[in-house]
Amino acid sequence: MPTPGLSLVGFLQDQQQALQHLKFSCVPAPATKTDADLVADWQAAKAKLGAPIANAGNPNLTPIAATDPRIAAITAAMLQSAWGSHFSGILGIGASFQMVEIAPLLAYQLSVDTDRSGSHCAQLANPPTEDELYACCLPTKVPTDQIHSSRQGQSMIIKSRSLNLVTFAEGPLQSPMPTVGLQFWWGIPFVHVVRFGGRCYLHNGYHRSYGLLQAGATHMPCLFRDVATAEEAGIKADGGTFSQAVLTGPNPPTIGHFNAARALTVQMRRAIRILQINWSQHMMFDEPD
Repeated sequence: MPTPGLSLVGFLQDQQQALQHLKFSCVPAPATKTDADLVADWQAAKAKLGAPIANAGNPNLTPIAATDPRIAAITAAMLQSAWGSHFSGILGIGASFQMVEIAPLLAYQLSVDTDRSGSHCAQLANPPTEDELYACCLPTKVPTDQIHSSRQGQSMIIKSRSLNLVTFAEGPLQSPMPTVGLQFWWGIPFVHVVRFGGRCYLHNGYHRSYGLLQAGATHMPCLFRDVATAEEAGIKADGGTFSQAVLTGPNPPTIGHFNAARALTVQMRRAIRILQINWSQHMMFDEPD
């Protein structure tokens, strides 16, 4: 079943890539739309983008001290949680907490699911209080999204509606017995901003960031770190995100573009996370010495 969303397809420069997005990431409405109709939608999306967002990629940043009571409580809770070692590792490579301006953050994700955003932000005051901002952006509770699994013979599939279900380790794993397999868990649920090449990108928290802007917030607390490569920033070379060329152009996509005035209103296909594990046992004859 499709879900309402907003798409920044107008930033795509290649017509075939735009058609691919509108056909397969979105659900053409009506279903009888031809390629010519979708090209017209793409052109309309381009026309809606408007002038560049002020200070795109260079939002206002204000450090939040580790001794701040909220941050101290969040850090203590995370270090005692299942995320403890992963979170400690992130802090160990220089991550910090910052209050960041939302609209100028560069957005490499093409679309947002407005229903999912509403599930995060519908109960916020307008504008949100500081307590609401911290609870929304830096939660420490394990997500309640369901995980479904199915086993057939020597294969198993794990599925979740939440894309925050991620692989933490694969291959040889630490265990009392020799173990090869897959470790999965929820990614750290913080709004996460990275700085690459001197410009700031939203790495995690697109639905919350959109919802916070709609609720009247201008800034939000986040986990913040510098990264050395486009891949670490989250920019993909396979077309799954905007390209680095688009993101460093004169009018790059930002979180501020996710509103009805600048983005194309679409019906989106519901994305799900699927992890698959396969295993087998073999018998082989040894080669003679």
